[in-house]
Amino acid sequence: MTMLDGPAGDSFRYALNPELAKLYGITVLGYLVAVHSQRWFDIVGREPLQSLVELPFLLCGLALFFGGLVGVLHRVVSDAGRIRGGGRI
Repeated sequence: MTMLDGPAGDSFRYALNPELAKLYGITVLGYLVAVHSQRWFDIVGREPLQSLVELPFLLCGLALFFGGLVGVLHRVVSDAGRIRGGGRI
């Protein structure tokens, strides 16, 4: 019996399946873009030009972040509904 046998191993394998891993990556990428976009454009100059240049990147980062979170939640809830309904993942 290995360390990844049983319910804990199943949970670990489910949490790291490729579809969820992609959504985790999108969420982290969105967070990084949203947080760091405000520093990337310090060379542009002062307000309001700096805000106009960084705004699309900030919005894109937020969309990726929240889209990734919603995707993970949707995947987990839909898989839980399939299991409860008698289907297999």
